[in-house]
Amino acid sequence: MKELTSRHNGSNLCSDLRNGSALLDLARGWLKQGNTVVALELLQSAVSSPDTARDRNLRARILKETGRAHMMQSEWDYAEQFYLEAQQIFVEIENFKGAAECGRNRANMYFQKGEFAESEDLCEDALSWASELNDHELRATILNTLAAIKSATGDLTEAVKTFKLCLADFQSSGNLIRQGYVLLNIGLAQTELEDFSDAVFSLNQALNIALEERDLNLVEICYQNIASCYLAQNETRLAKAVIQTARKILPGLNSTALTAELNLIECKLLHAIGNIEGAEKLLKKTYKLATDNNLSSLEADILFQQGKLLRDKGDFEMAATKIEAAAGQYKSLGVDKGFREAIQTLQNMKNRKLTA
Repeated sequence: MKELTSRHNGSNLCSDLRNGSALLDLARGWLKQGNTVVALELLQSAVSSPDTARDRNLRARILKETGRAHMMQSEWDYAEQFYLEAQQIFVEIENFKGAAECGRNRANMYFQKGEFAESEDLCEDALSWASELNDHELRATILNTLAAIKSATGDLTEAVKTFKLCLADFQSSGNLIRQGYVLLNIGLAQTELEDFSDAVFSLNQALNIALEERDLNLVEICYQNIASCYLAQNETRLAKAVIQTARKILPGLNSTALTAELNLIECKLLHAIGNIEGAEKLLKKTYKLATDNNLSSLEADILFQQGKLLRDKGDFEMAATKIEAAAGQYKSLGVDKGFREAIQTLQNMKNRKLTA
């Protein structure tokens, strides 16, 4: 497609084209590029075109894409309005795939808003339509959202079960890279459940797919979490081997975040094997790396690790200062788990001091 660079060009194109299907295709192209402004102009022209007035299915498809454009702009109320109208038309004309897609997208929207109960209900409706069609790919995308809801609400056992159903559907549809990301999510949920052996197995499966598909983002995440799982099991030799392998395989990425993540894991490893001096030096270096590159969530993790290191050295006052700073950052970032762990660690230190 010849690139359009302004709102004016989008308007000229609208005046030249009056075919609803053609305008819809053009709008989708702009949405893929992330340009919702031109896309919405095209969609507005598409919905008012003469052929759209005669074709209810086309109208519903245009409304669905309009909902997606507004969703991309976080305009939730507008998005809901267009999605709902599109879904109603799809149901009336018995286009259940379109209805399921609308339901899934609405569920994703409510998930992003944190309204999990509403999102789950919409997933169930969409799932019934997708199951009736036996559309594995579509059903998998709905199950993925449903599993994410289970995970977000703390029902991790059900999340793992639902992710596995999602995985089976992606396997049936032959979508390999999506299988990799679902296996990652399974591994992360299993890690939360402290099923570390199962988590390592799932993460290694995801890693194999990531390497085959050359998805470097997934490769990074898998290596980080596999190393963390080994460390949680006190398998320090294996954790070190994973870190070394990651650094050999991924040097070309020049990813500051990856370097800091691997450093932090290595700090925990050095702490675990009693190399306090080495851990302190690497933590200091990693904290500077994180602050220089605005890696806020990692700053909190490093402060927390520094605090725990100081605690184990017996410097409770400085340890408390570091952990309180970590707790404050976790709270401002909305990292509830980190905040709770930091507060609990401070409370445990206080109790230990009282009973000493």
